[in-house]
Formats: sequence, structure tokens, C-alpha cells
Amino acid sequence: MKLKVFIFFAMMVAFATTCFAAEHCTGIETGAKAYNEGDFERAIDEWRTCVDSGIENSDLYYNLANAYFREGKLGFAIYYYKSALRLAPNNDDILHNLKYAQAMTRDKVEEDGEENPLLAGLFKAHHALSLRTQMWTLLGLFWAIALLAIARRISRSSKAKNVLIGTMFALSSLFCIIAMSAGYKIFVAETDIEGVVTAKDADVTSAPNDRSQTLNTLSEGTTFEILSEQDNFAEIRLGEKIRGFVKKSDIGIVK
Repeated sequence: MKLKVFIFFAMMVAFATTCFAAEHCTGIETGAKAYNEGDFERAIDEWRTCVDSGIENSDLYYNLANAYFREGKLGFAIYYYKSALRLAPNNDDILHNLKYAQAMTRDKVEEDGEENPLLAGLFKAHHALSLRTQMWTLLGLFWAIALLAIARRISRSSKAKNVLIGTMFALSSLFCIIAMSAGYKIFVAETDIEGVVTAKDADVTSAPNDRSQTLNTLSEGTTFEILSEQDNFAEIRLGEKIRGFVKKSDIGIVK
């Protein structure tokens, strides 16, 4: 039992260390200075160096998207708005700018029907905390439950033990709820993958090679579902009618 607890704790610490490593890049400040001076191309170059170094930050993605939008590069703007939205799903500024940019695309996809209020409420609750915050919360709850268990073991008062057991049960229930939400976010991040056309247009072909038939052509900024990746091509689906392969060089994959 002690070994299982130790292994679980080690996994939590390893995950936290990987996810929450300090994110620092001098390009963030220099990019902001360039953006404020109206030099959007330089701002993009500075911020891209931070992205290429492995930094994943919703504010960085959002600012990069704004710079691309100001440069007239709609595809990259939508790509980075969506990347930012994955990390901050309830951010109204990101949602507003994304919708504004998507309204400028040529390819239109039918929107879903009226949203169910109950599902909308559950969605907001699910995304009330970011995955990063949830992992820190789980780590804190784990320690709190462990300390309560120790306190219960050394307590001599039956009344105090009952209070401690009740508190442990409440915290354990909260731990399970947050863990399920975090687990689902990780699952979606791994399986629900979107792509965005970042080139002026992208041909949808019948097979993952340059000799195959062109079925459709998607314009810059069009968003679609990524089904799989095969060498230099990605298998995509857009609505019920469009399915095929596009060159990875023409798109950005939101992960």
C-alpha cells in the first residue's frame, strides 16, 4: 500500500514538474515592445522564438494571433487564437477575436443548433479551472487528505476522528471530480485535434501524395478536424461532405 502511494505521489510530482516548469523568454518583452511600436512583423519573429523554444502560454498565443491578424495573415491568426483557447477556454477576449477572425474566412461551416443550457453550464464548470490549476489543486488536495489521515490516526478523540473522516470524504470527493475533469481534458487534447489552413489555400486530395486527385480546395483560415497524420500529409474531415488529405506545410495543427 505504501509503495502504491509513493508511486502515485511520484507521478504527480513528475507531471507537475513537467507541466509547470518556469516559462521565461526574453522575446516576450521585446515582442511586446515591437507590437506597441506597430512593428508587427518583428513582434511575430520575437514571439515565435518563444513558441519554438517550447513555451505554451495562452497570453503568448493570443498576442501572437493579434500580431498575425494585424499583418493580414488570417490563417495563422486563427491558428494561434485556437491554440490560446485550448489553454484558456473561458477567455472572452480570445473567443471574441477568434469569432471576428473566423467571420472573415471564405469557407463557412454550418453552426450547431441552439446550445443546451444544462450542457453549457457543465461546460463552463468543466473549464472553470485550467488543466494547470487543476493539477496544482489535485496536488494540494492529495497532501491535505494525507495530513488529515495522519491526524486521524494519532487523534484520541472519537468525535475528532469523525470530523476528520467527514472532511477527508469531502476532500476525496472533490479530488475525484477534479481528477475526472482533468483526465477528460487530457483525453480531449490527445484525441480531438483541429487543423487550420495557414496558406492562402490548401488542396484536399483523395490520397496522401502529390499525384492524387484534388477533391476540394479550402481557403485560408478554414478550420477542420484532423483524423490522422501520414508523413507530409494529414487526413482531415470538414462537416459531412469534405474528407481527404492536405499537405502539412499548408496547415497548422492545434494541439
